[in-house]
Amino acid sequence: MNEQITSSMYEFGPFRLETRARRLYRENAPIPLTAKALETLIVLLENSGKVVSKGDLIDRVWGETAVEENNLTQQISALRRAFGEKAADHKFIITVPGRGYSFVAPVRHVNEEPHANNVYRRPAFSSFGSSSAFGYLLAITYVLIICVPAFLSSFQMQSGLGKTQTIAILRFRSAGVGDELLGMGIRDTLRAKLGSLDDVDVRPETSNANPADIVDAGRQLHADVVLTGSIQRDDERIRVAVEMIDINNERIVWGNTFDESVTKSFELQDSIANAVLSALKRPKLRSAI
Repeated sequence: MNEQITSSMYEFGPFRLETRARRLYRENAPIPLTAKALETLIVLLENSGKVVSKGDLIDRVWGETAVEENNLTQQISALRRAFGEKAADHKFIITVPGRGYSFVAPVRHVNEEPHANNVYRRPAFSSFGSSSAFGYLLAITYVLIICVPAFLSSFQMQSGLGKTQTIAILRFRSAGVGDELLGMGIRDTLRAKLGSLDDVDVRPETSNANPADIVDAGRQLHADVVLTGSIQRDDERIRVAVEMIDINNERIVWGNTFDESVTKSFELQDSIANAVLSALKRPKLRSAI
């Protein structure tokens, strides 16, 4: 007796996702994707037109396994490459700053009838009126998700706030034996201060990024901006040089030096963090990144 199997399928643009086979096709050509990328896509398609938070995506895809947000970012990037999306495109997956991701392309969801021997049967399309109405609904959803936040973002720029920036903080270079601890303290203070900002996402700390190639390290961490610097010591004085690098344009957009006594390391850390915060709030700097 043939086994009866029920499967679900999603169609969007030239793509077709078969959930039972866990395969994505462009027309009839299969597109290779990892299991986690496919699971991420399924969750987004199940919630098409809605914003899915990063936490919900991680819970659905990885379950109880503890992973960093960077793992999710990599799957989203893999899906965008599979769809042929460029950085400025918003045809399929959009990032909703401070909330998560949303699948905005028109989607046709089909629960296939049980059939034998796993033979794929392409369903007939519904009438033009039904699909057209669905398209209008998705268009309205897109306007609400994209256009309204874009207007608010523009208003924020005029108010001195600006768009959300993803920032990675690399190790501070040092020659002294005890200066490495100071560098760790500076990084921790920066992470705590920047993490309190609504329009800044701080990348998780990682030991894989190579501070010798700052631009490459920033790209590995999917960061818009990288903060790094160096520590020098002269008897009882310490000098810390801090640089802010725009990864997309591969240039330094802000820098400063800070001198302090070795006995005032906490004051030094706070001074650096406050200066970075002030720099990030400047509309001229934010628009240049």
